[in-house]
Amino acid sequence: MPVASGNCPSCGAPIEFSVGASVSKVCAYCKATVYRTDRGLEDLGKVAALANVPSLIAVDDEGTLGGRPFRVAGRVQLDQGAGPWDEYYVAFGGGAAWGWLAYAEGVWYVTSLSPTKVPVPAFERLHVETDVLLGEAGPFRVAEVKRARVVSAEGELPARIPPGLQRRYADLFGVDPAFATIDYGDGTGAPEIFVGRRFQEHELVLTARGPRTVAKVDVGMLRCPNCGGDLPMLSGERAERVGCRYCGAVTDIAERRVIAAQDAARLASPIPIGATGMLGGVSYACIACLERSSEFSGERFTWLELLLFAPGVGFRWVVRDETAWLFVVPVNLAELDFRGMPSTVRWRGQRYALRNQNVARVEYVLGEVYWRCQVGETVYASDYVLGPTVLSREETEGEVRWSYSTPIPWPVLARAFGLPLARPGAAVASSGSARPQNALVVAIVVLIVLFLLLHDLFDGSGGGSSGGGGVFGGSGWYYGGK
Repeated sequence: MPVASGNCPSCGAPIEFSVGASVSKVCAYCKATVYRTDRGLEDLGKVAALANVPSLIAVDDEGTLGGRPFRVAGRVQLDQGAGPWDEYYVAFGGGAAWGWLAYAEGVWYVTSLSPTKVPVPAFERLHVETDVLLGEAGPFRVAEVKRARVVSAEGELPARIPPGLQRRYADLFGVDPAFATIDYGDGTGAPEIFVGRRFQEHELVLTARGPRTVAKVDVGMLRCPNCGGDLPMLSGERAERVGCRYCGAVTDIAERRVIAAQDAARLASPIPIGATGMLGGVSYACIACLERSSEFSGERFTWLELLLFAPGVGFRWVVRDETAWLFVVPVNLAELDFRGMPSTVRWRGQRYALRNQNVARVEYVLGEVYWRCQVGETVYASDYVLGPTVLSREETEGEVRWSYSTPIPWPVLARAFGLPLARPGAAVASSGSARPQNALVVAIVVLIVLFLLLHDLFDGSGGGSSGGGGVFGGSGWYYGGK
C-alpha cells in the first residue's frame, strides 16, 4: 500500500510513495523529480538518463543484510568528474527504517541517518586523516573529502535532491567495521551524519526484482571494441576498466569504449590472467596485472602489481617488489597512530620507519580493474618498513588509503597457481626494475629500526594507539602531509 500518492506535475502520470521517509520520486514516465510537500507535489526538473555503470543491485530488489530484510527503493548517481557511481536508498523492515547502501573497491557499505546532532568541523577545515568525534557513535578518522554532483536518479528518495545538486561530503572509518559519512550537502543547510558499517558480500542475500539499466556482459565475456578479442569478465559486475590481453587497448566496460591505446603484448603477467589459486584457504583468481613506476635521482624504476579477486572476500594485491614478492591487504587507517609522522607510524603496537616517498605512475594495465584506471595516473606513495613488512600510504586529491604487505615466496605462489618455479617474469630483479632500495637506504632503515626498538625498551610506552594519537586515543592529532 502506498503511503502517499498523486499525479506527476510534469506529465500527469500517477505517483506513489511506498516508504514513509521518501519525499522525492523520479517519475517513471517523464523522468521529472517530484518533491512531496504539505501543499502537494512539486516538479524539481528532469533528470538525465542513467549512466551505464556496473551494478550488482537494482531498484525494487529485495533481500537481507546480516539477516535484516530490506528493499531497494531508489538510486542516486553522483559524479566527481571522473565518471558516475551509484548509491542506493533502501528501506528496512517494510519501511520502518531506511539507509544508504553502496559498493566500492570490493567492499559494501551501509549507513543510516544519525538521530543525534553533533558539531563537526566545517567542510573547508577537513583533511584526510583528521580525527572527528561523532557523539555516541565514537571517534572516526577521515579517509576522503570530496565534492560531487547529482547527475541522475530513479525511484524514491529520502530528501529534496534536484538534478545537478552539488554535494560535499567526507567518508570516515572507525573501529572495525564502523563507517560514517558527513554529508554537507550544497552548504546551505546543517551537515547530516550517517553512521553504519562495512560488511562482507556473503552477508548480503539478494533477490533480483528490478530491471537492470546496464546491459550485463553476456556469459561473462566482453568483446574488445578495438580488436574483437574475447575477454572473460572474472569479477562479474565489479570491474570498471579492462586492458585487452591481445591488443593492449584499455576499455571502459560499461560504455564499451576504448579510452586508451597500449602497445600490444608489451606486458606479460607472471601469474596468467584468469589463473586461480588457493592462498590462506581462499580461492583467488588473478584478474589484472599493472606496471607502475617511480623516478629517483633521474632514474626510473618499475614494478608489477597483480590484482586478485575472490567472491565474498573481495580484492587483494600481490606485488613483485625489488627484493621479494609481497601479499597486500587493506588497513583501516583508524587503527594507525600518526604521532611520529612523517618519519614513523605505529600499528598494532609496532613502529614502522619511513623508507621512501615518491610519486607512483601507472605505465601499463592488463586485465580488469575495479576503478577507472588511466595510463599515466599517479598517486603520492609512502612506504614504512619494519623488517620485511611494509605499511604503505597512497594519497590522491582528497583521498588516502593504507595497506600492509608481507613477503610471500614465489614458490608458494607458483604452487598455489600451478605454475613452474622458473616461470618467465617471476624472478625478482636486483636493480632497475622495482621500487628503489639501495644499500645506503637499507643501512639507514636498519639503524632507524634499531634505534626505535631500543627507544621502546627505555621509554616504557610499549603501546599502540591505546596511548593516544589514533582514533582510540581521541587526541585529534593530524598530519596531512601537505
